[in-house]
Amino acid sequence: MKKLLVLMFLSVSVFAQKSINNYKYIVVPKQMETFDEPNKHETSSLTKFLFNKNGFNAFLSDDNFPEDLAQNKCLALTAVLKDDSGMFSTKTTLLLKDCYNEVVFTGEEGKSKIKDFKRAYHDAVRKTFSSIKRLNYHYKPNTEQKKSMNLNVSVNRSKNLELVSEKATKSKKEESSASFDLTASSTVTGYQLRDENSDIVFELLRTSNPELFILKDKNGVLIKNNGVWMAQYYEGDKIVMKPFKVKF
Repeated sequence: MKKLLVLMFLSVSVFAQKSINNYKYIVVPKQMETFDEPNKHETSSLTKFLFNKNGFNAFLSDDNFPEDLAQNKCLALTAVLKDDSGMFSTKTTLLLKDCYNEVVFTGEEGKSKIKDFKRAYHDAVRKTFSSIKRLNYHYKPNTEQKKSMNLNVSVNRSKNLELVSEKATKSKKEESSASFDLTASSTVTGYQLRDENSDIVFELLRTSNPELFILKDKNGVLIKNNGVWMAQYYEGDKIVMKPFKVKF
C-alpha cells in the first residue's frame, strides 16, 4: 500500500510540474459541452483559429491528427469553453485540460454585451484569449513527463523501459491473438472490465478523451491504439503493457 501511494504521489508531482509549454497540441471539441450542437456560433472554429494564431498547433476533434498525437493523446490539451452567460451579457472562460481531465490552465473571463448571439460569443472568446496571448507559448517537451505516465505505444521510443509480458511492437494480428475479451459494465465514474468468469480485471475512470481511461488502483492507463486497447501500468519500477479486446 505504501509503495502504491508513493508511486501515485510521484506521478502526481510530475504532472504538477508541467506547464502549457510541455504540450505539443491543442484539441478543440467540435461540439463544446456547453452547447447543444456542433460548432455553435462558430465558437469551435474560432477557438482553433485563435490558438493557431497565437503559436499553438490546434486541431478540431474531428480533424485528422498527426501520427504522434493519434497514438498518444497525452501530447495535447483539450480546450473547454465555459459559458456563464446571463440575460444581459455573454460570458465565457477558456479552460485547458490534460488527458487525465485535470485543469492545467484557466483563462480570464471574456465578457460581451453585444445583443447578437454570434457576435457576442466571438467578442467574449476573443477577450478570454487575452490571457492566452500573454503565455508566449513555445513547445518544450518535458523529459520527466516522458519518463513517467506519458507512455508511447512504440517500444522503439522507450528504449530505457523494461517491458514485461507482451511487447508493444507486435503486429495487430499478434496483439489480437495474445489478447482476450473483456466486457465493460458502466459505473458512475467509468467502467468495470470483467473476464469470461465475471471477475473484475480493471476498474476504469473516465477522462475527457473517450479512447483513454485511468486504471483505478493502478499506476497506469488504458489507451486505444489502432483498434486495440492497451493497458499500460507500473509493477514496481517496470512497465507492463498488455493488449485487450474490450466490448463496451
